Amino acid sequence: MSVTSAKMKLASAARDLRIKWEQATQSWNDSASRAFEKNHVDSCEARVRNSLKAMETIGEVLTAVRRDCQDD
Repeated sequence: MSVTSAKMKLASAARDLRIKWEQATQSWNDSASRAFEKNHVDSCEARVRNSLKAMETIGEVLTAVRRDCQDD
């Protein structure tokens, strides 16, 4: 799997999580759900954002390496 396709898959899964969470909060909206969102959903989304940034950097590095190897 390429870095680009892995990034797209991760971003899609994160969108799905957010959609499912929004659906869940329509029927579960109390202090426990807000704590769960803060402690789990929000922190997961933050980790996903960081991972996507890292994957972008890895993709750029791999592109540069491929280009450098072809120039030789």
